[in-house]
Amino acid sequence: MLLVGTTAGLVRVNARSLDACQYIDLQDPICCTSSLESDNKVFNAAGSIIFGQGANQQMWCVIGSPFENVVHVLKWNQSKEKERVSSLTKSHDPSHDLSLEDGLSGDRSVGSPPSRASSVQKQPDLSVLSKASLLDDSPLRADITSKQKENKERRPREYVSPTKKGVIKDNQPLTFKTKIKSSGYTTQPRTTMFQPQTIFNGKSRTPVKSSPKPRPVQEYPVQGSPPQHLTLKENVAERPTAVSAIAVSDEGSHLACALANKSALVFSLPISKKGCSAYTGHNHVVSDVCWSQCGSRLITSSEDKTARVWVKGQSEPVLVFDRVLKNTRSERKENPLFSKEIHFAKFYFMDKFILLSSVNTLYMYKYFIDLNKNDIQRYLVQSKYKLVQSWNMDSQQVTAMTAVNSFLSYIVLCACSNKSIELFDMNVGQQVRKMTDVHSRLVHAVCQNEGSQYVSHPSGAYDLFASAAAGDCIKLWDLRTNRCVRRYEGHLNRVHPCGLAFSPCGRFIATGSEDKCSYIFDMRSGTYLHKLQGQTDVVSDVAFHPLNPQLFTSSLDGRIALYNNR
Repeated sequence: MLLVGTTAGLVRVNARSLDACQYIDLQDPICCTSSLESDNKVFNAAGSIIFGQGANQQMWCVIGSPFENVVHVLKWNQSKEKERVSSLTKSHDPSHDLSLEDGLSGDRSVGSPPSRASSVQKQPDLSVLSKASLLDDSPLRADITSKQKENKERRPREYVSPTKKGVIKDNQPLTFKTKIKSSGYTTQPRTTMFQPQTIFNGKSRTPVKSSPKPRPVQEYPVQGSPPQHLTLKENVAERPTAVSAIAVSDEGSHLACALANKSALVFSLPISKKGCSAYTGHNHVVSDVCWSQCGSRLITSSEDKTARVWVKGQSEPVLVFDRVLKNTRSERKENPLFSKEIHFAKFYFMDKFILLSSVNTLYMYKYFIDLNKNDIQRYLVQSKYKLVQSWNMDSQQVTAMTAVNSFLSYIVLCACSNKSIELFDMNVGQQVRKMTDVHSRLVHAVCQNEGSQYVSHPSGAYDLFASAAAGDCIKLWDLRTNRCVRRYEGHLNRVHPCGLAFSPCGRFIATGSEDKCSYIFDMRSGTYLHKLQGQTDVVSDVAFHPLNPQLFTSSLDGRIALYNNR
């Protein structure tokens, strides 16, 4: 804690988040325990102020008067307040020491007002990891399956002979012979016309198929250094076009880019022009991209009021989200189109659902994707989706959204234009917490510490998430305490939204910047470790590789840069 003394009062500040936790006005009546003084004491002005640490979690404050030949001694007792805050937060993780708002409250003997932490209402216990079972009426129990056509038995057709007034049935023979030679139309054609001799001198030329070797178990280097050396720069298009967002697949084999030229690009890693695939179909800027947990599907959202799901290897989308309720042809009047842009689209709950955000509404859909291709009737799409539930925010727009998809989690975070962050519990199907005035301006990026499949963390590490706003710093939040536990400054962000990313090891945070650089922060300190140069325009987004210590950055002039740790 940071204690500041002024001529008018005393301020208690969180040294890591720089939030004012408590203010004591010296002009308010303060109860005096000395028998030489009256019951209440008022300081007109304070001169020199000295703080000292005492025993039993006590802080001493010595105040000198500029007009009187007297010195006043005040005592702050923080032990009672610390127990009260710990009972409210119920945080037992070692990472809780990041939140140092554990009250240095004023004792009643010095007349200090009650701390703000003591007036905080008890919040429900929330955690990113799923601890409770699914409820019977939970929205996460919704499922959608394909309805296969039932093979109904065809009844034998009866018809009347034109020459004789009799009924001939299908099961009666039409010839007088008991055996009829087959014409061969019902048998399968021969696929092998001839088989050449492949054995010469007792050796076969046919290669013997060997069983695939098991892939070695790989782990992310947790104790390694962060990436800081520029190794690759690549243009995503022939003409400069802004890159809105980038995303690396969970297995680390592909990199997806959302571009302003109405398309999305997918690069095979390591990056090469030959392994690049373009997905075109949107009619406006592609604002967001997200990989599925299996790594074979990609969802893109655009300002053309649609979101599309793509499958690797197919140039056309397998599912298009253009209507609010579902994509069936019936009930078009009751199933309106999206009225505004779809800014964010995410796979959720290990690819079981899809989350979309448009204007101030969060949508959750169940879906089914049919991979069967019909070249004749290509316009008939068998994939379908249906709305499970929607939630409206008390703001004008959802400015950022994040949800964990690599494991089962009930928590979804949404940042709103009214400078608040709302937390939704999808198991209950409602908003469970709202954090107001998290930044001085609206939040444009929210990122969770999700880790990767190549590294594991303690359970408390997954409850950390970061937020960023233009004209403000980056703040680290703990979901269990509902407080900002640390802030990071040093990068330049005034106008453009710049992305955030946690490293898979959980030790670093990367962000873009408007000074054509990207920054890497150590989560345990408030200043940046490395300033990565090499881009020629505003760095719009950043993404870590899930297996290797690599960092991908994108810029508004259409370039992608790769940084390694050596």
